[in-house]
Amino acid sequence: MSVLWILFLTGLLAALAGLWWPERAVRNLVRAGLLLALVWLPFVPEQSGFGGLFLMDGFARALTLVGVLAALLASLVGSGYLERTGMGAFEYHALLAFSTFGLAVMASSANLVVILVGLELLSLPLYALAALRYDPASEEAGLKYFLLGAVAAAVFFYGLVLHFGATGSFALGAVGKGPLFAVAVALLLAGLFFKAALTPFSWWAPDVYQGAPTPVTLFMATGVKAAAFAALARVAVGVGMGGIGGAFLALAVLLTVFFGNLAALAQGEAKRLLAYSSVAHAGYIALALFGPDPAPAVGYYLLAYALSTGLAFAVLAQVDGGRGVPFGEVRGLVRRSPMLAGMLLLALFSLAGLPPLVGFWGKYLAFVQAARGGQYGLLAFALLTAVVAAYYYLRLLAQAFFLEPEAKGGLEVRPLAALALGLVAFLVVALGVFPGAVYGFFNVGGVVP
Repeated sequence: MSVLWILFLTGLLAALAGLWWPERAVRNLVRAGLLLALVWLPFVPEQSGFGGLFLMDGFARALTLVGVLAALLASLVGSGYLERTGMGAFEYHALLAFSTFGLAVMASSANLVVILVGLELLSLPLYALAALRYDPASEEAGLKYFLLGAVAAAVFFYGLVLHFGATGSFALGAVGKGPLFAVAVALLLAGLFFKAALTPFSWWAPDVYQGAPTPVTLFMATGVKAAAFAALARVAVGVGMGGIGGAFLALAVLLTVFFGNLAALAQGEAKRLLAYSSVAHAGYIALALFGPDPAPAVGYYLLAYALSTGLAFAVLAQVDGGRGVPFGEVRGLVRRSPMLAGMLLLALFSLAGLPPLVGFWGKYLAFVQAARGGQYGLLAFALLTAVVAAYYYLRLLAQAFFLEPEAKGGLEVRPLAALALGLVAFLVVALGVFPGAVYGFFNVGGVVP
């Protein structure tokens, strides 16, 4: 449980220190805490605490690492954005640390009550972060996220109560049957589908991703998705994929890959396009849940997705001046900053699943699990929609490489942000060429003890 303590104390100290220390000191404190957690995680032994309520098994350790990595990237690339938009407040860093703590709690339990607590610890700071820019678009994003998030939490809570009524236990894996258990499963999945942005519970994602500050959007699209799938994988495997849970998930996957990719084709704003891309990728990740051993595929895909989408949003954060990122802001990016244009190309090619980048192996592992689970129809449909996704990624790249820029002058990237971008770009390539370098970390066995 040492990582949970590190993340909690980081958030607490940042919140208190912000009352007296300058924003820069709080920022460095949070980065140091996140970096310590990131370095410590691979060496944390499997352990449980509080009567099994908390469970730091291999699956929790792997997905917590993805979430902490996403939070650290959001912190490193966010400083320039915060200053350009007048948001240089310590609250950003403190709320980011608390949200990461909630992420770790959510990933580190197979008990429904603890998952719900983690869900709220993750979400409450994010509602404030989404509205932190204090303009109409950001405030609308925060309000929509709060209202719909509250509904999703209520749905999950109701499912939790019915699960207890059907099984007499809050622990995942408890045996239940009958209509009461079936309704409980549907409600539990629906509550988590919201956080994972699976259709038809993904309507919030485009508006919130577009309106929220871009570094916050980066964390939502990567870290929050890791937490959502950590809980969703435990719930899906715990209740079984043979009954209503499997049918409900299959329908959600079908709608998600279709709607996410189709809607992305019509977008003219880069963050909104990546929001619909995020919806589509949630469907691809969920395909792995049908396999006999979903943990490595889910974990590896989430790492590949976090690196690729995180890199794309990190590039957009350098372009965004606080008014969003319409295609005009990306136009001619290669002339304003060849480095950022090259990183955007790597990120989008990886999201499209092109070898030898890390995104290819994420898709491959998920699709193999779907095939092993006998979901050939869903798999064929997902492959077709993946071809559609390549078109809108290329459309965005065409704006960056083949059109004249609307804005004049180059783009300045802070040295620390450039270092973080370079490291993520390196991982996108290196883990694509050598996927086995980290695969063993995600090959952790079952997701439910």
